[in-house]
Amino acid sequence: MKISGQISDWLRVPDTLGLLLRLMLSACFFCALPLSASTAETQLDALRLAATDNPASTQGLTKQQGDQILRELRAIRKLLQQQQATAKTRKPAPTRASIKLAQNHLALGRPDAPVTLVEFTDYQCPFCKQFHDNTFPSLVEHYIKTGKLRYISMDLPLPFHQQARPAANAARCAADQGRFWQMRQLLFANPKALDRTNLIDYAGTLSLDLASFQQCLADKRHDAEIQQDIKTAGEAGFTGTPSFVIGRNRGGQVDGMVLIGAKPLAEFENLIRRYSPTPKNR
Repeated sequence: MKISGQISDWLRVPDTLGLLLRLMLSACFFCALPLSASTAETQLDALRLAATDNPASTQGLTKQQGDQILRELRAIRKLLQQQQATAKTRKPAPTRASIKLAQNHLALGRPDAPVTLVEFTDYQCPFCKQFHDNTFPSLVEHYIKTGKLRYISMDLPLPFHQQARPAANAARCAADQGRFWQMRQLLFANPKALDRTNLIDYAGTLSLDLASFQQCLADKRHDAEIQQDIKTAGEAGFTGTPSFVIGRNRGGQVDGMVLIGAKPLAEFENLIRRYSPTPKNR
């Protein structure tokens, strides 16, 4: 059974179309790790079962909503077809990586912290939200605030998340006014509300200069920086989110070990300890 064929069959079933896409978008089955054909097929079977157990109808959908559903499904189908085509030559997920930092990188923590963590994130990915909600606060409290860790945020908006890239631009527009981390918090708190109106509302919540913020959005002012992050992620072998590199920063380049996915705090702590300086004997 071919995955692309299965999706095509589902496209012909209007009664399940809306439910399937809502499940795909809300659960983001495809954003945590690179998919093998067998993995993707298993996940698609799970979606089909969910549709069988929870029959739904697309009656009442507007043409705009229907078109959006089709665009999302076609993007997912294209991604799966590309992955099938390269499955035989796919390299294993990286265990080490070297990340060259941009001069204006977005960072939290002391510049001279002994360990640096680089994240690649997507504001619509639930695994990124899971990490942000469950693990990031502990890293801030126990490692960033104490000067043990410098945290750098980079963007990897996935192609089937239509609002992830505009959200990334919005976060950087907020950074222009010194409010990146506060905007980041709002975006992860509201991953299903990332359209232009929502982004402007969040800017208002943060008391940003709205005229300047809206112009930044309209100009896509930071699109080139986001594209550079995507390129850097690809060079490191990252295709999913969240992806992390934990190591040491030497002259603007972070060399270290890789973690992929919303891993438990303990896995981050193990690598932080690995790269932390050994206390001197007294």
